[in-house]
Amino acid sequence: TIKVSFQRWDYKGFVTFRRGGNCKGLDVLALDEDDLYDQTLTDNPIGFGLLPEDDEGNEWFKMTLMNDNGDELSVEDTWSYLSDYIVSFEIIEFVADKEE
Repeated sequence: TIKVSFQRWDYKGFVTFRRGGNCKGLDVLALDEDDLYDQTLTDNPIGFGLLPEDDEGNEWFKMTLMNDNGDELSVEDTWSYLSDYIVSFEIIEFVADKEE
């Protein structure tokens, strides 16, 4: 299970998803924002999701980040800027594939 953390100023949030295959160690660092595009999120407290394309064909995303005071920041931005919000990737659980 991979945890992706986002931050803008003092507003933070995260999503988690499972990734199959060889994803230990440095392999997880090869993840980028495109890995979130078609993922089924296992935990999504920030309401991360895709929005419709605009008239220029740009894809958009949305999420709601929160600061320590409980204030919310609603974010809507183009997919090309998603990486600017990502502050960490973390392996939070490893489950070995069952051998058949």
